[in-house]
Amino acid sequence: MGNFLSLDAVYVAFVFVVPGYIISSFRAHFITGQRLDGPDYFVRLLTLSALNFALSGWVIYLVVNSSSDAKVRALAWGFVLLAAPAIIGFASGVTSKAGWLRKMYGWFGLSPIHVIPTAWDYQFSTMCGSWVFVILKNDTTFAGYWSDRSFASSRPDERDLLIERVFEVGDNGAWTPTNKSVLICASEIRTIEFTPAERNGK
Repeated sequence: MGNFLSLDAVYVAFVFVVPGYIISSFRAHFITGQRLDGPDYFVRLLTLSALNFALSGWVIYLVVNSSSDAKVRALAWGFVLLAAPAIIGFASGVTSKAGWLRKMYGWFGLSPIHVIPTAWDYQFSTMCGSWVFVILKNDTTFAGYWSDRSFASSRPDERDLLIERVFEVGDNGAWTPTNKSVLICASEIRTIEFTPAERNGK
């Protein structure tokens, strides 16, 4: 009896949880959404899995009714449980980051809550190739260049910045490159100024 229960639990998890987890994981590569824990997160996975079956479940229906080949059926289940969720998650992440859905709402005069929860996440998820000027609470300043090797934490309890290249700012305002990088805890930051690299000749 225990073995049957275990197999049933694995089947339920694989069918009703795994697709939602795959969708959520692929979407997270492009955008930071609202963070949920415990039962709320489980409900989200179930909802995303249900969405996946609503969009791709017809594949299984067609295969079951048109083919008795075990390999074909296995491929159909593999597509619905693994490939389709990856495609849905990828498409959802790309469209959300591009703001296409918000633009559609705008056509109807609506202004929905942004899918990215904080200004911190929004700025650093959309930024590349920018000069940054950080002022700490103790008035220490850091001037640097932000690009692919820089990093901003998306965890709300561990906000920090890694600026890949630090510059020394002279009395005349000129930025002199160094071979240093800097890690800064967000709790120590007062303000951050951003200047797109293509608009700055430093």
